[in-house]
Amino acid sequence: MLCPLYETLGWVQEDIFMSKPTAKSYVLDKPQGNFILGDYEIPDPEPGTVLMRIELCGVCGTDVHTWQSLVEDLEYPIALGHEMVGVVEALGKGVETDYIGKQLKVGDRIGVIPAIHCHKCYFCTIAKTPEKCLDWKTYGTWPMADQKPYFNGGYGEYLYIHDPNSVYVKVDTSPERGVFLEPMAIIVHSMLHAQIEPGDTVVVNGAGPIGLLTIGCAKISGASRVIALGRRNRLRLQLAEKMGADVTICHSDVSSQQERRNLVFRESLNGYGADVVFNTVGTAIAFLESLDYVRDSGTVVEVGNFVDSGTIPFNPCKHLLEKGIRIIGSFDNEAEHYVRALPIIADKRLPITDLITHTVPLERLQECLTAIKDGKKLDGKDIVKIAMDPQL
Repeated sequence: MLCPLYETLGWVQEDIFMSKPTAKSYVLDKPQGNFILGDYEIPDPEPGTVLMRIELCGVCGTDVHTWQSLVEDLEYPIALGHEMVGVVEALGKGVETDYIGKQLKVGDRIGVIPAIHCHKCYFCTIAKTPEKCLDWKTYGTWPMADQKPYFNGGYGEYLYIHDPNSVYVKVDTSPERGVFLEPMAIIVHSMLHAQIEPGDTVVVNGAGPIGLLTIGCAKISGASRVIALGRRNRLRLQLAEKMGADVTICHSDVSSQQERRNLVFRESLNGYGADVVFNTVGTAIAFLESLDYVRDSGTVVEVGNFVDSGTIPFNPCKHLLEKGIRIIGSFDNEAEHYVRALPIIADKRLPITDLITHTVPLERLQECLTAIKDGKKLDGKDIVKIAMDPQL
């Protein structure tokens, strides 16, 4: 028999006592809109799926660009956040191992490749560049995120790994190191393009999180000298030295691009400029500046301009043919790069946890993204990397 109160309200007593628990997750309501923190029903994993409880999610500049863009073809609201690490909360039927065959159980720490590739299209199968998949989608810009299945981005308490083409790997290190798995996979991809050799001089243009990780990875990949350039943030250049930079150059100290170019050439081991240049700055002018630092017949790897930042004057004769250089665009990452990144984020030679300047609760997401957008400090400190902890 129903309680009279339930009958008056039209409730079913069984539904009340059988209601499922909920957890918090953010969605972005529209381009340049607001992040809405909602409560959503925690799913019971279907066969072949995994429910991950998020420990940390890195706050990425790409999310700032996505938030501020006017891309109308995304199906809003969307769920952002793609640098996540967490533990297995529940395994769907049939899930026994991770992507590379390691046994998986509840409580294991895992990292998730946010980009999901179809494994069927021309780029996945013939061109062998799945990051160009024609049916690409991602945990981190998931469409209609306020509808089932919920928990499709890293800015929440859970991630529901439900797509059948999802890739996840066990992470045998701390969450503070594990949160760098996705950005380190970006760097690994660029390193494979660069083909660094012992004795090389490497220039890293930009001392943001991607630039700092690139410095460390270049060092352990065989670079004999690494030169780092940053615009004005002294803390980031100090971290560049900790990550292995032999020389740091601040635009505030060397204001002329010609002087910076000359200094790079003087500091290069061969005297002719960098063998490899990584541009990690997301501006068109930074890419053009990077061309000044490379030696003739050297390599420039473009990583920073992940979103459209405009155009520059480019002279194919002077910038490319006369110098005989290679210019490579390194876009996103895929499963191979994650697997290769796993031992690198665990490598204690790299003090990557020092890059985390702020650890904040979910409720501060929009405040954090706004500070990054405006180039402001947060809590009185310069920002290098913000990690969001849903448990705070």
